[in-house]
Amino acid sequence: MEKFFVETFGCTANTSATELMSHLLHECGYEKVLDVSKADFVLINTCVVKAPTESKIKNLLEKLYRKTPLIVSGCLPQVMVDWCHQTLPQAALLGVDHFGEICQAAKSSLEGKSFELITRKKDFCDEILRDRDRPLTGILEISKGCTGLCAYCIVRIAKGPLVSKSTYQILQEAKIALAEGCKELWLTAQDTASYGVDTNTSLPHLLESLVDLPEDFLVRIGMMNVDYAYRILEPLKYFLQHPKVYSFLHIPVQSGSDSVLKKMNRKYTIKEFKDLVEHLRKEINLTLSTDIIVGFPGETDEDFERTLQVLDEIQFDVVNISKYGDRKGTEASKSKEKLPTEIIKQRSVALTKKVHKMSLARNKNWIGWDGTALALRRDERSSATLLRNKSYKLIAVDNPTLELGKWYNIRITDALKTRLVGSLI
Repeated sequence: MEKFFVETFGCTANTSATELMSHLLHECGYEKVLDVSKADFVLINTCVVKAPTESKIKNLLEKLYRKTPLIVSGCLPQVMVDWCHQTLPQAALLGVDHFGEICQAAKSSLEGKSFELITRKKDFCDEILRDRDRPLTGILEISKGCTGLCAYCIVRIAKGPLVSKSTYQILQEAKIALAEGCKELWLTAQDTASYGVDTNTSLPHLLESLVDLPEDFLVRIGMMNVDYAYRILEPLKYFLQHPKVYSFLHIPVQSGSDSVLKKMNRKYTIKEFKDLVEHLRKEINLTLSTDIIVGFPGETDEDFERTLQVLDEIQFDVVNISKYGDRKGTEASKSKEKLPTEIIKQRSVALTKKVHKMSLARNKNWIGWDGTALALRRDERSSATLLRNKSYKLIAVDNPTLELGKWYNIRITDALKTRLVGSLI
């Protein structure tokens, strides 16, 4: 039996694609191994959202290419096919719409034949089984592509316009995940709030069907943008309070300056963003995650100060910080207002310090909380079990014997910037 090694970079949707491809490869008679040196071929599922990630992946691909048959899937071959042809001429290339053809790619790769599928295809692969990265977590990709044209974003170029998966297929995938023992269902997309606008349905309709499933589980709603979130605000508030949905949202703000947001081609103002958060937090103990790009072309000192001010005003729980870097083919990459690297670095350091303090302060507010939390996995670096409560707060309990997939009564005794610390009660 021929063996394969797989490594995944990037978003949750990429993880879902790798789970799909791993399952299909097993169905075709290939065996997955965890040691790359024992593999007959290697699959690398790629991401190009940030320049440092792209560089890391390219270095890895060049190193692997000299040693083993190689399949390169995902965003990199989709948007950088010329680099692949030049640097990896014999590698099999599989674009973002063709994960379902992985077995053909594997066969060609092992036979030393060229293989390339990077054409656009609207249909999703209809396979509903997965080889899960985490046995208790079922990842459901509900759509691919998006409706936006953000000036900095290469993902839109890679994944194309919005295509929503049928509610029927999503429900079938959910039922299989739950039957296999999953306790979480993660909905993933470039913008979950825009789900269904191309197929005359919506995220609330999908959530209504999911929470009606009889098993004991929690839904995590993935990243969404402000403009579409506003369109479903009232039903969104309802579902975030539902016992089967985590009270958690990831809404990228990207900048605290309306001027920068306009240059980014984001479709909201800071007032609209703050109004949305205020509406959501009125009745919900919401954990709120966001993204910020530092040093976007043309960002002034005043613009950056506005970003720091928005952090003070909104008090996010989690902030993902990215230093601006050009992405090939985007509008921002053509800008003549690029900032010096040193200024971007200084602003990133200042923002990171503020975010660390803010995250710790937000988590300290949970000290003394009593409630239930779901045991999901072991901490690889300690003897702790990691749990999530209804607000999706990560809780570490120093007990390696807790049964995964079960709910426990927990008291929060301490807080770090990335997690809460609890004990059984």
